[in-house]
Amino acid sequence: MKKNNDYYSSIHRLGRISTLIVIILMFMIPIVTMFVFNIKVDWKTTLAAAAQLCIVFIPTQFTEVVSFSPILGSGGTYLSFVTGNVSNMKLPAASSCHKMAKVDPSSDEGEVISVLAIGASSIVTAVILFLGIFLLSPVVKYLQSDIIQPGFNNIMPALVGAMLMPYLLKKPKIAVVPFLIALIAGIILPAATYSNLQGFLLLGTMVISVISVIVMNRERNIR
Repeated sequence: MKKNNDYYSSIHRLGRISTLIVIILMFMIPIVTMFVFNIKVDWKTTLAAAAQLCIVFIPTQFTEVVSFSPILGSGGTYLSFVTGNVSNMKLPAASSCHKMAKVDPSSDEGEVISVLAIGASSIVTAVILFLGIFLLSPVVKYLQSDIIQPGFNNIMPALVGAMLMPYLLKKPKIAVVPFLIALIAGIILPAATYSNLQGFLLLGTMVISVISVIVMNRERNIR
């Protein structure tokens, strides 16, 4: 027990420090660019644009942290949100490794596997990105051709769909209502409106899932 507490304490301490360092480095990029190239910023316009982005992305990011953390684990959550590409790279990597190792994501083994999977995914992504800088330039025009480009536009549905089905089949009674709500909203709403409301939709379906579990457990206890 003491070892577990020491592990999680050190993970949270390291996660907070590394996240703070990354945030500072991210802000340093525009600040250094501004001073080096003597760029004058219209703060009123910048803050107005930033406010609009925050309205859309803060609920989405908050919901992603809350909903993905049970799968990613403590260390995996810090590592994923520091390195980025959470929903289309880090989450599928952690989820696939849990299934291959046949461990529960909430267990200590699941925590360790998440960190290893997400760390490996981050290293592979960085290596591929580095190689791509030098090797992909000659073939970019072929990848953007009318024949191949539609395939790249459907990478996200392929990734998320393959990851979604096991969870739908694992708890179909709980998963069916949030799934149908998202499906109907996606059909009814225009794509741009759906993207803007995605964070609120995620939050709403999470609440529905939690309420469904509470109700089902209560009925089970009554029987």
